[in-house]
Amino acid sequence: MPAPALADPGPLLEVLDLGLRRGEAWIQRHLSFCIAPGEALGVVGPSGAGKTTLAWTVLGLLEAAEGEVRFQGRPWSPLPEAQRRPHRGAMQAVLQDPQASLPPHLSGWEILEEPLVIHGRGDGRARREACAAMASRVHFPEACLDQRPAQWSGGLAQRLALARALMSGPSLLVLDEPLSALDPTLAGHLLQMLLELKAEGLALLFVSHDPGAVARLCDRTLRI
Repeated sequence: MPAPALADPGPLLEVLDLGLRRGEAWIQRHLSFCIAPGEALGVVGPSGAGKTTLAWTVLGLLEAAEGEVRFQGRPWSPLPEAQRRPHRGAMQAVLQDPQASLPPHLSGWEILEEPLVIHGRGDGRARREACAAMASRVHFPEACLDQRPAQWSGGLAQRLALARALMSGPSLLVLDEPLSALDPTLAGHLLQMLLELKAEGLALLFVSHDPGAVARLCDRTLRI
């Protein structure tokens, strides 16, 4: 007798009839899409179309003018930040400018350890081992973890930004032009890492102006 089929868990992220404003002007309306676990959705469009605004709204850093974002089957936006905070580890971001997104006063060790401290995971030794393992996973030299972001190249800073995003074990990564500051070789390396993470079940919302990268990484494309 065949085993019973498993229930479809449904989409990880749902964006429902979203409207985005810049000041008093509408920049997007009636945006709807969903992303399943292990799926990558590319977001493309001209400058000023609202791609970054959409990414920040999905993250809950901006609030939509209308519509709703649902994450892991529950309301995400609009929702008070106090109710989102316990679930923030499951949705993480990698932004365009890694140097600007990393705390300049912290070492690589401290940047990677911070999410574990916030979520109360492990003791000092376990956190140190987890940081070293994550640095190795994204090919960030362990010797550079003693340094601060200003001492790293753009490529190293973006690898560390990706490593920090992964430390909390997210289900979804929101990536806002993560390749644009990198030369083609480094961009190719980062893209390969994202493909590997996707194969492991991580969902990706990938904002990019690079049609080649979108075609290689993404299962579907949203044009706005």
